[in-house]
Amino acid sequence: MPTTKARKSGSKKMSAKRGTTAGLAGIVAALDRSKIRHDILIRGIPIPDTIRGTITAATPSQAGTALGVLLNVKNVQYKPVKLFPRGIPILDDIKFEIDGRLVK
Repeated sequence: MPTTKARKSGSKKMSAKRGTTAGLAGIVAALDRSKIRHDILIRGIPIPDTIRGTITAATPSQAGTALGVLLNVKNVQYKPVKLFPRGIPILDDIKFEIDGRLVK
């Protein structure tokens, strides 16, 4: 008697193809915990794979925390991060623009 092989549904095929997107959600959660202002969008249908937005840090330590969180996520490749310090002669805040993509 022949055995039948279980077939994968479309969502199972997609998740096997791309892997997990927990890293992207982890970025937003870490920035929320450290109370850094951000406007980050995570996009992609059916699997979120693009992260884009701005981060505004009030102090250099917050800016370092934000960059550390962004760069420590696995499988995310960023275009060059744009940095805009604001305030003359004393820095009031630091604004980052990020654009990244989840890679295999």
